[in-house]
Amino acid sequence: MLMALILFFQVVPQLRLPEPEARQIVGPYIFREDQGQTTKVILKNGLTVIVREQQAVPLASITTFVKAGYFDEDDRISGISHVIEHMFFKGTAKRPVGEIARETQGLGGYLNASTYYDRTSYHTEVPAENTKKALEIQADALWNSTFDPAELKREIEVVIQENNRKLDNPPAVTSEKLYSTAFREHRMQRWRIGTPEGLRALTRDDVVAYFKKFYRPSNVILSIAGKVDIEETLDDVVRLYGAAEDESVQRDQGRVEPEQSGLRYAWQRGPIEQNHVALGFHAPGILTDDARSFEVLAAILSEGRASILNQYVRDEKGLITSGSAELLAFRDLGYFEIDFETNQPVEAQIAVLAELENIKKYGVTKESVARAKTLIAQNYYHELETVDGIAKELTFYEALGDWKKSLAYLAAIQEVTGEAVVRVAKKYLTFENLSVFEYFPESVTRSLSAADYRQTVLDKVQAAAEQRSVQELPVVAEIPVSHEAVVHDLVQPIEKRSILRGPDVYILEDHRLPLVSFGIFYPGGRLYESVKNSGITELVLRSAIRGTQRFNSADISRRLENAGARIQVINEPDFFGYILDGISGKIDQALEILMDVLQQPAFQEDDVAAEKVLQLARIKKLRENNYAYPVNLFMQTLFGEHAYARPAIGTETALQSLTRDDLEAWFKTNQRPLVPLIMIVGDTHGTGLVASIADALTNEDLHERDIASLPAPESKKETKETVETVSRQQTALVYGFPGAPRAGNDRYPLIVLENIVSGLGGRFFDAIREKQGLAYTVRTANAFFTRGGTVFTYTAFSPENEAKVKESL
Repeated sequence: MLMALILFFQVVPQLRLPEPEARQIVGPYIFREDQGQTTKVILKNGLTVIVREQQAVPLASITTFVKAGYFDEDDRISGISHVIEHMFFKGTAKRPVGEIARETQGLGGYLNASTYYDRTSYHTEVPAENTKKALEIQADALWNSTFDPAELKREIEVVIQENNRKLDNPPAVTSEKLYSTAFREHRMQRWRIGTPEGLRALTRDDVVAYFKKFYRPSNVILSIAGKVDIEETLDDVVRLYGAAEDESVQRDQGRVEPEQSGLRYAWQRGPIEQNHVALGFHAPGILTDDARSFEVLAAILSEGRASILNQYVRDEKGLITSGSAELLAFRDLGYFEIDFETNQPVEAQIAVLAELENIKKYGVTKESVARAKTLIAQNYYHELETVDGIAKELTFYEALGDWKKSLAYLAAIQEVTGEAVVRVAKKYLTFENLSVFEYFPESVTRSLSAADYRQTVLDKVQAAAEQRSVQELPVVAEIPVSHEAVVHDLVQPIEKRSILRGPDVYILEDHRLPLVSFGIFYPGGRLYESVKNSGITELVLRSAIRGTQRFNSADISRRLENAGARIQVINEPDFFGYILDGISGKIDQALEILMDVLQQPAFQEDDVAAEKVLQLARIKKLRENNYAYPVNLFMQTLFGEHAYARPAIGTETALQSLTRDDLEAWFKTNQRPLVPLIMIVGDTHGTGLVASIADALTNEDLHERDIASLPAPESKKETKETVETVSRQQTALVYGFPGAPRAGNDRYPLIVLENIVSGLGGRFFDAIREKQGLAYTVRTANAFFTRGGTVFTYTAFSPENEAKVKESL
């Protein structure tokens, strides 16, 4: 995988779609359909092409979607789809190794790719004027890859490094181990990247045979989205893709998984900081009506702060520190997964399973169903914010039968009832259909069999289930549901407005989607922390949304999310605050709640104590992250005693000593009296939003804070090194230097330098990965702060390659 992607699995509705514009088929197509600013054609060789014209942003994204993935591999060649993904950019007869990446970078573009169970996708995004050239590069890679044996051998070692990186990722290990527990026959039981032994056994003949079998025009969907001309783009596609010869694809996805008839349980210990637990249930495929109900159920369980896992199991009972629920859905099967991290694994599992029993016994409230649909809609629209997201969306739905199904998606979600949610819960979420995987730190000594687990956990679930009496609140969010493929490209210039005796406001109107983001930011925060109170800014921000003088934590979460908005804590080195992000229709009602949080936080003892537990868990989670933790150590080494050295979440020692009085005093000194800055972006109209809250933001006592006059980090011309030994599959290395502050012109050449050396086609990438196959991840980044900065390179590799990587860098 060239970059990690978050895939959002959306449920396909079964609705009658609007009739497309009638048009006589002309040109080298066997099919053409025009609808709004989207055109779909099928070339004579079977290649499906979809072009979406969107003029607001001068970019174009190209997605090549191949209907082949891990499900299509027999055991002997497990992981070969992913190997081909890596080899896709490794040279053609026309373009030698590295040239595809260098040419794309020279166009101002980037490359990315991903492999999943049922597909392999290749993505590139370029300035719109370079679309034709980008198509030439992508077509050459698709039809003319050479698969040089020496390059194949080297790239397989890179894939093995990627596999090792995954082994250092506790949530990824937990999920994959759950699948190996739950599936006995189906290929989903395998570690999907493959094993080092199996990967090294792959030959060029294996790769070429698999490639020829699946990389056929009729098995590929090509989408182009952005500031393009449809007819010109189609002409280019025909010229570049039309001559490839097609052949029918004979697909064998292995054995069908039989129905599960009893609890399946497994566990493992490892070098991790927290307990990771995954619960799973076999579920229906994506094309069924039940799949839509499952998506609403997943949102009720884990989407937003007011969800069941977050509000009840995390915030009220304190049994988990984070949790999620998700339906993994494919054509012929689905799997419903609930993951969480906890300090009390037995109690947490009883509580989570009891919540499922509550749904089956007592149903779900109308409020929770409506709120879930609202948050699903928000997720859906966010997927469409970029041309890259649009191109991926088009291919995803087209692979399931028709890209236009995406247009009816939200209407289908709206049709799901609470009764349907309860029905699928009763049908599928049974103990006989349950599989469990627990991933423990090595310090945990207990071990259970499946029989022990049933006695320790399952036998106590029914007694823990309880009906709640909840006074329902109205869900006021307005979800626009459209079956049209018309794209609105209206984006206005940025405007600056000022509130008398209050903050400046910057407004960017963007009416392409019914979304709006409202950010309010204060100067300082972490810059004014010390070693003794490190993390207090984060704790203040999160404790404030736990309760105000008027509302408790549940009220705040429900009222925000019922208005279609979510609140995000922002805690950067130079500033802090919140972003309220949501569907635009009723965002003004959510803003009223945010103003209450900003002005009247209660800082109740219980709320602060509960939030400290979660923040301490984030510190543990940081140590599990093989990217963020080494970068954090680098910042400490570089910036020494300066505030920039300390992480946003603080330290365990400092957090343990903080009291609610400390938080209130910090708030009154370092937030409440300061003039903030407000940014509004999205589907808004002028100063309408600001007018509704102007009174709350006006105060003669507010004052400016000049953080530019604070001391800069001490700069010494010396080499510093920090080494920490941990049990990992990979060694992580960060090399870096003092960089430029945000102000001034020095940052611009550093930004150019970052793009010269990093990413596919970059100098560091070429030296370490492309030419030697020593590492999977090679990443260079700048961090620009008010009082300083840094430029650093991160890479991770097998421990035996440390000397070679250091020498190469």
